[in-house]
Amino acid sequence: MSKGIIGEPFTFTVLFLDGSYQPTNVTSPTIEAFYFTDAGQRVYIVAAGTVLPASAPVEVGRYAYTLTIPATMEVHQEIYGVMRGIDPITFDDYVVEQQIDLFPAEIPGGMQANFVKDGVC
Repeated sequence: MSKGIIGEPFTFTVLFLDGSYQPTNVTSPTIEAFYFTDAGQRVYIVAAGTVLPASAPVEVGRYAYTLTIPATMEVHQEIYGVMRGIDPITFDDYVVEQQIDLFPAEIPGGMQANFVKDGVC
């Protein structure tokens, strides 16, 4: 599970491994990201089948996609990311899921620094 801040960018990352647990570049890497409304309706932030680009800098088997978490979301909601790729040798379908817990941009009642002059309160 990951943490995301409402209204801020979040990057989904995945490292695909082959049957020998070695990083492997996959064919047709895709991503989809969605959340559910209080009524149970699925809302896509990233449409199913969106191309999942290679990470930067490029690393064998690693892919990354950055989205901005909608400012309209609430802390009780969660975002689900599903990343897929096909092993080019075995044609196995790799599926990786990631869940994001949401936090507000500003946490009410959080710590605050106050600077005071020595001897004066």
